Amino acid sequence: MSLSAQEQFAINQNGQMLDSLRKEYLNKYDQREQLEEAWYKLGSKTNNKELLVFLEVMKLSRIKKEAPRQVDKFSEEIGKMYKDYPNVQAMAYQMVGYHYFVGEFNYERAFAAYVNLEKLLDVYGPKVIGNYADYCAEIASAYYKFRNYKKAIEMGKKGVVQASHQWDFYNTIGLCFRELHQLDSAIYYLQKAVDAAVTKKASDIYRTISLGNIGYCYYLKKDYTNAKPLLQADLQGAIRIDDKGLAAGSEIPLADIYLKEKNLPKAKQLLESARSHIAASNQLDRLEKYYPVQSHYYQLLGNMQQSLAYRDSVIGAIKRNDSIFNSLLVLRVQQRTDMEKLAEERGKLENYKKLSQTRIIAVIIFFILLLLIFLLIRRYRGRIEKDRKQIEELNRIMELRQRLSADMHDDIGSTLSSISLYTHSLLMQSDNVVDKGVLEKIKQNAQSVQENLGDIIWSVNPNMDSMGQIISRMRAFGADMTEHAGITLQFEIAEGVTELPLNMLARKNVYLIYKEAVNNAVKYSGCSQLKVSLQLNAECLVMRIVDNGKGFDANIASQGNGLRNMRRRAEEINGELLMNSTKDVGTNIFLKIDTTPHS
Repeated sequence: MSLSAQEQFAINQNGQMLDSLRKEYLNKYDQREQLEEAWYKLGSKTNNKELLVFLEVMKLSRIKKEAPRQVDKFSEEIGKMYKDYPNVQAMAYQMVGYHYFVGEFNYERAFAAYVNLEKLLDVYGPKVIGNYADYCAEIASAYYKFRNYKKAIEMGKKGVVQASHQWDFYNTIGLCFRELHQLDSAIYYLQKAVDAAVTKKASDIYRTISLGNIGYCYYLKKDYTNAKPLLQADLQGAIRIDDKGLAAGSEIPLADIYLKEKNLPKAKQLLESARSHIAASNQLDRLEKYYPVQSHYYQLLGNMQQSLAYRDSVIGAIKRNDSIFNSLLVLRVQQRTDMEKLAEERGKLENYKKLSQTRIIAVIIFFILLLLIFLLIRRYRGRIEKDRKQIEELNRIMELRQRLSADMHDDIGSTLSSISLYTHSLLMQSDNVVDKGVLEKIKQNAQSVQENLGDIIWSVNPNMDSMGQIISRMRAFGADMTEHAGITLQFEIAEGVTELPLNMLARKNVYLIYKEAVNNAVKYSGCSQLKVSLQLNAECLVMRIVDNGKGFDANIASQGNGLRNMRRRAEEINGELLMNSTKDVGTNIFLKIDTTPHS
């Protein structure tokens, strides 16, 4: 959007004034009615229309708890009512989003408001939107809660440039990278958080929290030398401010480090303290990390019964945490469904009103055409009923897919996890080399089945139908495989690829062909570099996977199950799969599928 210098100056001046008035309004809770009266007189006297519409928004913030339906109506009209006042419009969307997210737990309506707010931030930028950084922080927190870490990072990076206090931004970005297992990036941003806390002379707890987060990244990297002092600094800071949950978060990895150092008394002390702190803070989600360390402790003591009991507890803790998060997702789906039903009912009501008016006019003026109108109405209602049944059938199929995904995850996935855990424990007890080999195969097979089950669950999940979701999973799998093998992975994604919708069959087979190709390259090619590209060619998606390894004889290799499976999967989606391998040069795998929508 292009504004003249004079318009830009006027917007900035007015925006700064409104930001100041808003802070005053929020701080002086008991004086709000007097402030509204004074501002109304000022706006009327100076003919400041933006101040008057700002006042409308502030009034709603005072009565929103008593009039929730009024908030719903207001949220739907913000874009139309305040389109000439972007700063006020941003305030309104933020207020509505926060109200739904924190006040009513209506996450679907909250995200609808945040999406509109984000669009305003992109269009007008920080020069027009006064609280730009605060809005970015609030949106990032919402995405973080729903584990959309990439989107949270994007919003955090937008806001941190404009923020006067950058610690929260850098710390959140670092935590997001940690959840994405990009530990070097996580350490980089967490160190920036430490520097920001020191520069701003913030309370020392901010510095120690970020140091503890850095320490946990080193712990995940198994660099215990660097992890230990940072986690101890975090623990000391938590004890100073009596934050028991924060203390438990440092004590658990520290106890694990002491177990690896064979310092069992110190590990026991930390584990007992962590259990006490978890109970006192009621942060039961931390049990998912606590139980494995406790199990390891009893294993080192030789008490295998207690060790196995705590391993069972790990499964329970994982199920509990997943259940809480899945409940949030189900709530969002239900809220989305309710909103769609409400919109449908409103549409039907409007249609009915128009139909009634038409009928009255037809009866008065065109009585002779009454029969024709009646037949048209019957046909119209029949069409609505047909559409309704089709929608119900689609919803039923969607619900079936979601139930299948959830059931497979909760029941079969948990059972296979148990098999893997028990087998691993037995493997550590056995002194017979032959038995160890057998048990190792059982463990590997169980883990392989679990991984394949995860792919099946993902393939039937209706929320994963976009190419962007496939690419995200491809990146995660490729990075995990190549990182441990010391192979450099390059990803090239052409513009427009992430927007492609794929059906379940195409999504599954494209991903499994990619997975098989990457797995073969890592295990057998001896390559040092692996390049993956996704391009659009006319109406086709083209995937190339190229390595610089030792190559293979295509005639011999084609007899293996892996390459046969790749060709079979390509045939299932009417794709074209070509493999070209040259000795000591490398292998080039080419997949081409038609993306044209079919009726």
